[in-house]
Amino acid sequence: MELKNFLLPFMNFMLLFPTTILCLAPAHDHLREKWSFAVIRLSVLIICTAVVLSFFAMYLSYYWNILYVPAFAVVFCGYHFATKLHISQSFSIYLLVCALTTFISNFSIVFDAFLHPDGNLSDFSFTASIVELTFVLLFCCLSAYPAAKYGGYLISHLQQPDVWWTAGIVSSLFFIFNQIMVVRKYSTLHTNMVGAAYIAVMPIMFIMLIFLCIIFYFMVSAIIKKAELDDRNHILEMQEKQYESLQQYLNEDAKVRHDFRQTIYTLKELSSAKDYDTLDDYLSRYIDIVPQKNTQSFCQDNALNALLNHYYQRALKDNIKTDIEVSLPGKLHMDSISLCSIVGNILENAIIACSEIPEEKRFIHLVISKEQGQEIYIAVSNSFNGKTRQKNGRYLSTHKGGNGIGLISVTATSEQHGGSASFTHDDKVFYSNIMLVDKNEP
Repeated sequence: MELKNFLLPFMNFMLLFPTTILCLAPAHDHLREKWSFAVIRLSVLIICTAVVLSFFAMYLSYYWNILYVPAFAVVFCGYHFATKLHISQSFSIYLLVCALTTFISNFSIVFDAFLHPDGNLSDFSFTASIVELTFVLLFCCLSAYPAAKYGGYLISHLQQPDVWWTAGIVSSLFFIFNQIMVVRKYSTLHTNMVGAAYIAVMPIMFIMLIFLCIIFYFMVSAIIKKAELDDRNHILEMQEKQYESLQQYLNEDAKVRHDFRQTIYTLKELSSAKDYDTLDDYLSRYIDIVPQKNTQSFCQDNALNALLNHYYQRALKDNIKTDIEVSLPGKLHMDSISLCSIVGNILENAIIACSEIPEEKRFIHLVISKEQGQEIYIAVSNSFNGKTRQKNGRYLSTHKGGNGIGLISVTATSEQHGGSASFTHDDKVFYSNIMLVDKNEP
């Protein structure tokens, strides 16, 4: 009897193993260590937790289900610290998977109720436990690929904690619903139409949760694609402005070259007449009408060059001393949009920060270089007023209503390209350091 009292809760606690492994699927690109190491460490944690809590369950008799609370808490902590995810992301994913698998647990209780109509939950049979474990494993296996593909996409592109917290609350409501719907006395399901209603409601709620997940994915995907499209349009607009500026320069330059022959004749006559005062005045006025080229050639990538010119001209208008050094090969493998998005966000923040301090203290220094074959390094230092806001180690905007989304975007984009982003500051200088891996997209 004692062995049964130990094995039954142990098997139920071990359901957390496939559940937690499924939680790792969408976070596969954000693990702190190799996938195999993460699985081994979590397996040891879950087994130890299941053994310890199963011993306690032997002495709690009918009330051992309360031990699920510490079990969920311990395993969640293990899962969260195995990843680099923000707690809002890991919390939402973990609750969603737990909510889905608890539907299976409730179905297995119904199955056991029909096997043993006069039983109750404390007499949950080994047959039902095996059925429950089998279906949880099957569900996790079937869900692993879509979770890794679509869930991984959301984790990499959606960095707003508020959205993840909201999704987690929705999942928690379904999780609580499943706990409330747990049948303690099996005879309840055999009273009137309770069993039929229960069997009808549970699949509907399960399908509803799946449907909400699909809606959430498509809504977020649409928002992400719109943001990417806005970035592309912004870059195209800057390219158009730079093209117009260059075209104006070429037109003016063509006119000057057309009139240059007449200028030479005039200079020759003035020189022959030794009218040096008039010659000097003529040359001064001629220099004034020669068109000045505003567009700089920072690099060979047209999109990045247009963006750098755009922010360079903005910085000059704000009297910001700006140094830009770019050392890149003629051809980059990574898409220009991602690179421009990172550089644009950093320079946008830098210009705003510089505008808040006296003109004589304003400066921006940008270096972009490619080293060690595939690695692109972006280093930016800029002056600022020394005031910062931080939360959970993340810099927030110091402007009213701002939340530091620009730096979040930089971090997310750099991680998508196998790199990293770090931000630091001292009393008057803010530093941004980004590393990207320049490789063909899969």
